[in-house]
Amino acid sequence: MASIEAMGRLRGICLFLCVLIVSARAEVRVFVKETDGVAWLKYECTAGEVVSAFALDVRVNRGRIVGISNFFRGPCTLEAQGYGIFPAAFRDHVWSGSSSNVNWDHPDYTPVEPASSYPDDTLPGIGSNGVTLVFGALWDAKLPATAPTATGTLCSIHISEPATVTVAANLSRGGIVLNKPDIAVNTTLCSAMVGPAITNVALADGVITIYFKGGELLTAPAPDGPWTGTGNFSGVYRESVVGKKARFFRVREGFAEPAIISIALVDGVITIRFTGGELLAAPSPTGPWTATGNTSGVHTEAVSECAARFFRVRRL
Repeated sequence: MASIEAMGRLRGICLFLCVLIVSARAEVRVFVKETDGVAWLKYECTAGEVVSAFALDVRVNRGRIVGISNFFRGPCTLEAQGYGIFPAAFRDHVWSGSSSNVNWDHPDYTPVEPASSYPDDTLPGIGSNGVTLVFGALWDAKLPATAPTATGTLCSIHISEPATVTVAANLSRGGIVLNKPDIAVNTTLCSAMVGPAITNVALADGVITIYFKGGELLTAPAPDGPWTGTGNFSGVYRESVVGKKARFFRVREGFAEPAIISIALVDGVITIRFTGGELLAAPSPTGPWTATGNTSGVHTEAVSECAARFFRVRRL
């Protein structure tokens, strides 16, 4: 029979090995996923680690970063969790000296760090080839269900032309900060090629159907042009090929001009269809305008009899 001392040593060795195994498997991944010409910045904690903050540098090797959208705003709750605390924007646009007057929907409240906040290690920002992004999370430690999820989306990144989108940790701001810093984890940051493209072509009954992403479909009578715009950003184009001369197609990077396309009111619910950006709302035509966080192209809400609402679209 093993002695008590030997069994204690054995348990200690087993515990040590378990810690090594968990540490070897634990990984935080930050990666770019391309969807319809848009770069989605995502994260994954493989062993369920909780990350408190991400400080990241995102770059493109061609063109410009023209917009950031689809990010969480504000602290976590039981109903919704995410990384919605942006230190520089909170200081400059949200905090008014009183916690009872915090406007998380301010249109300038974004994760983009201004170059002036730390000039030696901050990328130029929107309209350039690189942005520095900081995402923090704030939750109630007494309610574990309010902590950020182990996988999720940080934001979507809109670019001016096809490019490789790379992501790196901004170490001056902490890079990837774990809620429990004593946990050993590996961090992996992955890039991706993002851009407009024709994804599929089908020909049936004399009609060609072209599926595309990330911009406007162009057409030309020859491979070298001249190219003209079809005005189609929808992702699907159809036309009859019967009796037609040779036609060539490609996709030009870019996005539709911001606009409200239609408004419908049915049974007390208003439906607004829009394109080219994020829908903003205001209590009067002169503002103040606040972001709805909606870039999907469709917005619905019940009509209130006591409050006027005005809408417009902001380019991303």
